[in-house]
Amino acid sequence: MVERDQYGYLLKIVSNFPYHPWWRLTSLLAEGLRDEKRNRIVSSVGIYTPKFGLGSLENPKMIGSGEVHAGILNPPVTAKMAMEGKGPFKERVGELRAIARFPEPDYIFWLVAEELGISSMEELAERKPRFTLVSGRIGPTGPDTLTWTVEQVMKYYGFSYQDVEWWGGKVLFPGPAVVGVPLVRNGQAQAIFQEGVHHPMWERLAEARPLRCLGLSRGAVDYMKETYGFGAAIIPKGRLKGVEQDLLTVDYGGWLLACREDLPQELAYLLAKVSTEQREAIAAPFKDQPKHLQSLEIPLTPQLLCSKCVIPLHEGAESYYREIGCL
Repeated sequence: MVERDQYGYLLKIVSNFPYHPWWRLTSLLAEGLRDEKRNRIVSSVGIYTPKFGLGSLENPKMIGSGEVHAGILNPPVTAKMAMEGKGPFKERVGELRAIARFPEPDYIFWLVAEELGISSMEELAERKPRFTLVSGRIGPTGPDTLTWTVEQVMKYYGFSYQDVEWWGGKVLFPGPAVVGVPLVRNGQAQAIFQEGVHHPMWERLAEARPLRCLGLSRGAVDYMKETYGFGAAIIPKGRLKGVEQDLLTVDYGGWLLACREDLPQELAYLLAKVSTEQREAIAAPFKDQPKHLQSLEIPLTPQLLCSKCVIPLHEGAESYYREIGCL
């Protein structure tokens, strides 16, 4: 239940840390809730950081428990797994609903150093080389969703993080790609399986060190889709130096603004409206960047905001999108 004072709702939104794009996004939503008319509905907005810095793992739990009323998570299938108590979620968090999906085009890279002589995930499992692998992060409550997702794909091919260490190698869990990529670039690691592809660091890595980008089999991607709900994505030919054909991978795109099912309808309606009205400001930092480096699809249309949410829209948000002709 959302608390109220004599002026309106006391809304709590979980985002990420202040340097993260989600923080800017949620700050712009808070800005959009500030005008005089809306202050009659929302008295104040609090933006929270995730527990342990594990936004996609902990944010759904914080929303479901009522610690906060809404929040950002990625990818949208995370919300579905959290509701079902599947994947990295040990128990169901309750019923979540979508307010808006900010269409961030992202997927997972599977990069190995050329000197390993590995050309496929199957070959990696078969040859069992000694190497150092960089993944995401592990917190007090378990691996983040990226780290967990990577290992599920690895297990499809018959090996795990523990197996890499049994082969005589190492697995590093330093955090996001901006921390992990330099470890490969400076020679501390020979492979990285990570997301966050819309950043020039990946081009710099591929220029600095010969790498092979491994594609996934259709069977592996179908397994992740049928078992957990992940989608497929394509690493396009030429995306990095050495990528000479389109490669199949797991989709990891979309920043989902989600809430509890019992969020008051007028609040869900208002958040959908503000997401739509603030979309140009939200997309502005990415507008003039090359397409492959844009963190959001441009133009950011209302139709994109209410599509591919994976979980159902909140009735209040759905009402708004129907009102403006998007549904």
